[in-house]
Amino acid sequence: MFNKLITRLTLLASLLLVSFAMPALADDKVGAMVDDKSKATQSSMTKSTQQMEKVNINQATNKQLAAIKGIGKTKAQAIIDYREAKGNFTDLKQLMNVKGIGQGTLKKITPFISL
Repeated sequence: MFNKLITRLTLLASLLLVSFAMPALADDKVGAMVDDKSKATQSSMTKSTQQMEKVNINQATNKQLAAIKGIGKTKAQAIIDYREAKGNFTDLKQLMNVKGIGQGTLKKITPFISL
């Protein structure tokens, strides 16, 4: 009888210790998983930005220009129309002369375009 009592108390103490330790272990694992996922996301974003070639605004088609986030079909056509009317761009700042492209848009698209 005494052995059963000791066994039960030992089992109960083990269960209590495990139940208190599990949340701490789970937090560590979740934190590690979140860190790993965050690093993977940052890495893939960096790779995709590095792999994406810059679009030459003096040679790009409407489709190529429209693929740049922040331009779209209408602004892409406006860039092409401006380029055909005035000649090739010699400075990226000239894009601000195109209807619909201001300083904010230029700043947003500059990493993705070239002359």
